[in-house]
Amino acid sequence: MTKLNNVSLLKSEAISTAGMIGTKDRYATEIGKAVLDNGGNAIDAAVASCLAIGVVEPTSSGIGGGGYLNFQVGDKGGVIGFPMQASLSANSDMYSIISQQGVGSFGWASVKNDENIHGYKSIAIPGAVAGLYKAHELYGSMPWSELVEPSIKLAREGITPHWHLLFDIGKLMGLIFQYDELRRVLMPSGVMPTSDINDVNKFKQPHLADVLEQISKYGAKGFYEGDVAEALVKGIQDNGGILTTEDFAQYTPFVWDQGLEFAYRGKTVRVPPYACAGTTSAMTLKLLNNFNLSKIEHNSIEMLNAYILSARMAYVDRFEYLADPNFVDVPWEGLVSDGYIKTRFQEMSGISQYSDGKEINYRPGNPWIEEKRKPKEVLPASVPSEDKGTTHLGVIDKFGNAVSLTNTLMSGFGSGVVPKNTGVIMNNGMMWFDPIPDRVNSIKPGKFPLNNMTPALVLGDNGVEMSVGASGGRRITNCVTQLIIKCIDYGMSPQEAIDSPRIDCSAKIISTDPRIPAEVLSKLEPRGHRFQSIGDHSLDSGFPSFASPVVIMKDEDGTVRGGVDSFHSAFIQGQE
Repeated sequence: MTKLNNVSLLKSEAISTAGMIGTKDRYATEIGKAVLDNGGNAIDAAVASCLAIGVVEPTSSGIGGGGYLNFQVGDKGGVIGFPMQASLSANSDMYSIISQQGVGSFGWASVKNDENIHGYKSIAIPGAVAGLYKAHELYGSMPWSELVEPSIKLAREGITPHWHLLFDIGKLMGLIFQYDELRRVLMPSGVMPTSDINDVNKFKQPHLADVLEQISKYGAKGFYEGDVAEALVKGIQDNGGILTTEDFAQYTPFVWDQGLEFAYRGKTVRVPPYACAGTTSAMTLKLLNNFNLSKIEHNSIEMLNAYILSARMAYVDRFEYLADPNFVDVPWEGLVSDGYIKTRFQEMSGISQYSDGKEINYRPGNPWIEEKRKPKEVLPASVPSEDKGTTHLGVIDKFGNAVSLTNTLMSGFGSGVVPKNTGVIMNNGMMWFDPIPDRVNSIKPGKFPLNNMTPALVLGDNGVEMSVGASGGRRITNCVTQLIIKCIDYGMSPQEAIDSPRIDCSAKIISTDPRIPAEVLSKLEPRGHRFQSIGDHSLDSGFPSFASPVVIMKDEDGTVRGGVDSFHSAFIQGQE
C-alpha cells in the first residue's frame, strides 16, 4: 500500500448490502445513487450519471462522444453500442499524408495539420445521446426527463470542479488556446476555474444546459434533429468540417442481444462485439483458460509470461483483422472459436521458452480455417507505429441488474471544437481510423472505426457477479482482463485489484508498474519480452499510466463491494 507519512494514498473499498455505483466524479456518482435511492434501476442510474459526467468531466466524455453500455436487466442481457461513425461524406483521401512516421497517441501516419487528430475534420458522428436514449427506451423505469434534469442543473448552476478536471485543463492548455469556443466554455472569465468551494464564480455551462433541455423534452430527436443538430452542423461546416444534418438524422445505435459471451473459469464474461476491444479481451482470457493461474503466484515470472503471450497474440490478430463488418470481411467466429484458441495456444507454447534473448516476433494466425472458408477480400493490416479522453462507470442495483458503461470523446477535450452557442465539446473519433487508404481500418463513408472500449460484465449461477471497465485508450483491454484475473483467479477485492501492480502489452515495449520486482523482469527478458517501467515520471497515457478502472462485485451473500482508481477524482458509493 502506498503511504506518505504513514497516511494511505489509496482509496477505501465501498461496501453495501443494496446497490452501488462508481463513476469518475463525485457529482455524477451522487446523482446515480440518488436515482437508485428513488427506485430507479441500473439503467436509469447509468443514464443519469453518464449525462452528468459529461458536464463535470468534459475532458473525457459527453454528449459529443460515443461508447458502449453492457447491461443485464432481469433475464435480459446484452450490449447497446453507440460508437462514433464516419460522416457519409467521409472518404479515404480526405487527409493529406505527409509522412509514414507514426504520430499521435495511436501512431498512425502523419496527416497535414494533424486534421485527423484535432479540429473540424477530426469529428465523427456522435452516438452517446442515441445510445443512452435507446437504453432508457428499452429498459429504463423512470421518466427520461427526470434522468436528464440533474445534468441540466449542474450545467446551469455550475460546479466546483475537482482536481482532476483542473489538472486536465492545465495539461491541455495548448489545445484550449487553439480553439476560442472551447476556451470560452472552460474559462469564460479568462482564467481557470478553481476548486475553492467558497468561490462564487462556479464553472457554468449555460449553452450546454440549453442543449440538454432540448434532449430532456424531445429525447434523442432533440439532439439529432431540429435546432440543435442544425447548430452543431453549421458550426462545423462553417470551419471546414464535413458533418451534415443527414449524418445526424441517420445515426442508429446497435442493440446486440447477449453481446459477445465466452466462458472463463466457469463464469460467463460478456463484452461488446465487433469493431471494439471486446474480441481482443475475449481472445486474451480464452487463451489464459489454458493456464491454471490460481496455482501460479500472482505477478510471478510464469504468471506474467502467460499473460504477456496471451495479450500479445490477441493484439497482433486485432490489428490484422478487426474492423467494421459492414465494410471488411472479418472472421469474427473464427477468432474466438475454441479451435482457433487451441491453435494459438500451441503456437504460444512454441515461443514461450526463449533462452537466447531474441525479441519475439508475433504473427497473426489464420482464423479463416475455423470458419471453413476463405476471405472475400484481403486488405493490408492497419498496424500503428510505435510511438485520451474516456470515462467509465459501473452500477449494480439492489434488484441484481447491472451496467458497465464506457463513453468517450476520444482524446482529451476531443477535437477541441465546440460549435458556437452549443456548449457541446465534439469528439475526434476520426483519429481512430488509419489515414492510409485501402487498409483494414481505413476511412470509408459511414464506417465505424476500430476502438478500444470493452466494458465487461461477469455472470455466475446467481446472475451478475462483476461490473468492470476502464478508460485509458489502448490500455483499456489489458486493464480489464487483468482485473478479471485478479478478482477471479486470485480472489482479490475490487479496490485491492485496482491498486495492485499491472502491466500493459498494447505496444511493442511492455509497460510495467515499478513495484514489479526487477529480478522478475530480468528473468522474463531472455524469453523475448522487452520492458519499460512506467512510474510517477511518466504521464504518457493520462494520469493513470495503466488505464483508470471502476470495479463492482456482488458476493454470494448479496454483499456488494466496489473500487475505483485511487489516483483520479473517481468516486464510488453504495446504498445504505
